[in-house]
Amino acid sequence: EMILDHFTARPGYTLAEFDYKQLEIRVLALASRDRQLIHDINAGVDMHTYFASQIFSKPEGEITPKERRMAKGFSFQLQYGAGANGIARFWDVPKALAEDFIKKYYRRYPQVKKWQQSVLDEASGTLEFAGDMQEGLATKRGYIPSIWKNQDGTALTHFTVIADRYEAWGGDGTDVNYRISPTKTKNYPIQGAAADILMLMLNKLSDCLWDQPTNLLNTVHDSVLVEIPETKVSLNTAKLGELLMSVPKVLLEVFNVSSPVDFPVDVSTGKTLAEIKENS
Repeated sequence: EMILDHFTARPGYTLAEFDYKQLEIRVLALASRDRQLIHDINAGVDMHTYFASQIFSKPEGEITPKERRMAKGFSFQLQYGAGANGIARFWDVPKALAEDFIKKYYRRYPQVKKWQQSVLDEASGTLEFAGDMQEGLATKRGYIPSIWKNQDGTALTHFTVIADRYEAWGGDGTDVNYRISPTKTKNYPIQGAAADILMLMLNKLSDCLWDQPTNLLNTVHDSVLVEIPETKVSLNTAKLGELLMSVPKVLLEVFNVSSPVDFPVDVSTGKTLAEIKENS
């Protein structure tokens, strides 16, 4: 018996989970404006199968589930800031294989790499001493810009991070330098924007449900869990799904951002969380 079997709806109610599909990838397309990535998302291209065929030099129709799962892992790890060493170590594959994937990924999505570099450059220019300590020594902090911008193009918000402190050999001896982690500059803006979107849509959902018998129960990563009266499951799941998918409209209202991609959700229902996972 699984622990998910113990998370049950009350008598007369059904649980419904709304899970955003590929939320971070869609946010990456929103941030980078990479034309090929936007096209692939809107055309429904199976990016993981495509890259698996590139990695393993096989037709897409011959890619196994394991090979697709590995390519999917490569993509997410690269998006979250991992390099060839980290990807190769995690998947226990040759470093050359990971390097080849990274080269092909950025060849297909060049604007993603350009955007990531621009964030690193901007954040690196903000390094300053502000009283932070690391291992008992003074260190610098920096500020990673969010993807949301003012009318003049400056970031609305920033993520404050402690810089990495390292020693470098100078002309007259060892010197101390500071740098912002490239992993964080790739990861924080995307994860932060995804969290912002989820919070914006939860506000919309809360406004919609405040006088309704449907209850907002929980969120897990990119999904929302609600409890719906059994007599209104079909009507409410359709209504709430439409509301949660109105992300482009909300982004235009809140940030004056025109989204090049949609934000669809998958809906699963069941009397228990275990049933929901079976039905998803």
